[in-house]
Amino acid sequence: MALLTLPKNHKPRFSNFNIDGILDETLREGSERCPFSISTDKKIPLISNIFDTGIRDIVFGSGPNDPTDLASVIKQLTHQDKLPSDAKFSFIMLLNCHEPLMKQFKYFPDEFKKYVTISFGMVSHRSDEKIFEKTTEELRSYGFTSFRVSLLNNFSAGVDEKSYEKIIKEIDRTLYMDINVVRINDSLGTIYPEAMTVLAANLRHDYPLVNFCMHAHNDRGLGLQNALVSIYNGFNLIEGGFAGTGNRSGLPAIEILNFIFKEKSISINNKYLDKPLVLDTARLTERTFLSIPDLYRPISGHIVEQENMGVANIPSFLGASREIPYFLNSIGLHDATLQKIMFDEGLFDAASDPMLIQQIKEKFDRMLIEVCSKKEREFEKIRNQLDQFYSTDVLYTSSVGKYTRDFLK
Repeated sequence: MALLTLPKNHKPRFSNFNIDGILDETLREGSERCPFSISTDKKIPLISNIFDTGIRDIVFGSGPNDPTDLASVIKQLTHQDKLPSDAKFSFIMLLNCHEPLMKQFKYFPDEFKKYVTISFGMVSHRSDEKIFEKTTEELRSYGFTSFRVSLLNNFSAGVDEKSYEKIIKEIDRTLYMDINVVRINDSLGTIYPEAMTVLAANLRHDYPLVNFCMHAHNDRGLGLQNALVSIYNGFNLIEGGFAGTGNRSGLPAIEILNFIFKEKSISINNKYLDKPLVLDTARLTERTFLSIPDLYRPISGHIVEQENMGVANIPSFLGASREIPYFLNSIGLHDATLQKIMFDEGLFDAASDPMLIQQIKEKFDRMLIEVCSKKEREFEKIRNQLDQFYSTDVLYTSSVGKYTRDFLK
């Protein structure tokens, strides 16, 4: 089967444009990814932070108790006067396990339904029985009015005409049900940007009025690129997770998207997210889902706003020095580095004495070696504790089997 090609006269856009929204997946994907079950109440501060950044569409969950938990969240935020009037929470309704959830939605408080979007997944499940269509109509009869569809895909072999036909068949079913928001899921994180370019361009060409967004997993380290490529080539929504939170290798980090958007003048509903609050939210995400702080993740990493003060500091050489903390380690322990520090500190005589500089350099060298030895011992303790932390009390499938057998005895 031939691979898909770009539509004739297709023109991408790379800067100075507006998209219609951003979908935040932190809560849902963070809950799925964390091996420990974080209680809903513990997530309330994070939810408030996400709304404070300017985001208005949070994908809340897909678990068996999430509809009831969602009603509780909306109630708490309303009482705290922290729920924006235009806020939306999405629930991922997986159609292979939806029946037990319907009762929770049937009795969902009427006054809260305006804050909820039902996002259907696995719409191909029992399609001959029209499960997707029947479930949509039933939820409408309950009073829900906001819907979208998530189309699952395996892009391991790229995007050919056959796989594209499958996608458009499900889009047509979606439109027939009067739903015009479609999430294209790179479910296994295997699509490459060149294939994403062709897919987004064709979907926008064939469906000019549909609201498309890309759910881009990062298994190949390409989630951010694929998300950007999707909007460059016509998608009008984008999604990600704070701190890159998401299943397996994660999703595009919202704080990185926000940084890029400001550089390239790409606005979200003609606005930008609040940068300081975005950074705070990324770091709160790590704390909420018991993740070790990422030291080097772009934008929100724990020490990305620190630089080595040595002459090997390339950003400084290029004139890109910033008002950030500078540290000294053995890589930067050059004579010229010490001289510059001494001049900056007003120690002009010392800076002009080569012998004294050597003596000071030897002192710092010994100090750095001693500190590193101490830190290596401390790190080994922490590392062992972390290994134990993430490998114990986790309900792996073998554990579930064991506990079930014990229960049946």
